Amino acid sequence: MDYVRYKGSKYFLRNGVLNLSNLGIEDITLIRGFENLGNIRELDLSYNEITEIKGLEDLTQLELLNLRLNQIAEISGLAQLSNLQYLYLYNNKISELKGFNSLSKLVELNVFDNRIQKISGLDTLKNLKRLYLGSNRFHKIEGLEHLYNLEFLNIEKNFIMELQGLDSLKELILLVLKRNKIQEIKNLDHLIKLKRLNLAFNEIHQLKGLANLKNLDTIDLRGNPVYNQEIEWKSKMIQIKFLDTRELVNFCQMKQN
Repeated sequence: MDYVRYKGSKYFLRNGVLNLSNLGIEDITLIRGFENLGNIRELDLSYNEITEIKGLEDLTQLELLNLRLNQIAEISGLAQLSNLQYLYLYNNKISELKGFNSLSKLVELNVFDNRIQKISGLDTLKNLKRLYLGSNRFHKIEGLEHLYNLEFLNIEKNFIMELQGLDSLKELILLVLKRNKIQEIKNLDHLIKLKRLNLAFNEIHQLKGLANLKNLDTIDLRGNPVYNQEIEWKSKMIQIKFLDTRELVNFCQMKQN
């Protein structure tokens, strides 16, 4: 049987993907038949009214779980999903990062636009490559020490004042910190593979702290006091492209699922 039932209707698994988005679902346990979906790889529960992650214990082969735009307040119920690689929880009501202990295969985590105040609970995600933490309530960059394989990090639209806590991210290629309260570029020397840096709309007055970033080829400083200053720093760094277009925004655009 390659389908589940919800409120009398059947929803079929197609090429390993089950789409249950925008059905007004409040309780996942009311969906019948998950135990029969041995071939499911992707589950889309986005655009519902789900308040709690539960009832997914039988989906042990699941690789992608989309729970964006729900009413989830706590990350739980994922312990059996040890094959999960992509987890989308953006636009919920989550206040704490936790519940990831068994998700060692996770490659991408998106908790954009929640209510999280502290970066924590990520220590077991050693294979994580892409992390989206934007539009939360962070005042400090921390809790990233064990994300050795991280290549993309987005912490835009928070309340961060200082660049710190990034030393172990030696594989990082793209860093997005636009719309924070950062005043100085510093503590980036260990990001030896960094190619693109978005610091738009912060409070940066001086261009410094970039000398050791040998692979940096694009930086976005729009909306900072330093950007409009008539000084020589642009000519001294002609190898770096300063964005005036939407290029970096497009580059950072997350694949929607």
